[in-house]
Amino acid sequence: MKYAGLIEIALTFGGFLLFIIWQMRTLKRDMRAREEREAREREQGPQN
Repeated sequence: MKYAGLIEIALTFGGFLLFIIWQMRTLKRDMRAREEREAREREQGPQN
């Protein structure tokens, strides 16, 4: 198979891109949730 190396590189690169996109979406979701939680905590004031 003449193009086996190219196919392997393309699949590896595609998997790497999918992993990066997945991680960035998760990171943005978690950051947004943390910001919302901190905003709620500021509105409620200290819990004593």
